[in-house]
Amino acid sequence: MGTKTDTRRKGKDRGHTGATTRTDAPSRSVRNKAPTATARTTGGDAASRAPKIPFVLLILCLLGGALVSLLLLRSLVAQEAYAITSLQSENREMSYEEQRLEESVAHLETSDRIAQEAEEMGMEPGQAPLFLDLDNGEITGDAGSDD
Repeated sequence: MGTKTDTRRKGKDRGHTGATTRTDAPSRSVRNKAPTATARTTGGDAASRAPKIPFVLLILCLLGGALVSLLLLRSLVAQEAYAITSLQSENREMSYEEQRLEESVAHLETSDRIAQEAEEMGMEPGQAPLFLDLDNGEITGDAGSDD
């Protein structure tokens, strides 16, 4: 039994031998361990429970904030998607209007339409075109009649 008590002791008690060691060891261990165990259980339980509540509240607040942020971000994205769809529709309508205007301009630029409007204004078609030669200063082509 003596060897079992010796192995349980700390480093400074190993140098003692015999009955003195056995009588001193139980009285010290009982006196020293009882107050520290009580202090650790009361202080340890209170200290370990107190920080858990704020930590849990912090985590819950963070999760709640993340959820609200996610919902706001999602609604913002949906609103922007609606705006994009509206602008694409408006762009499509403007493109159709541009095509109609280009067709109208192309129709107004045709030579047949210009000749028809000139006749309606009282203009007459010319006989043959005349050309001016700038080097010689001569007019070439059929002058037509001066009626």
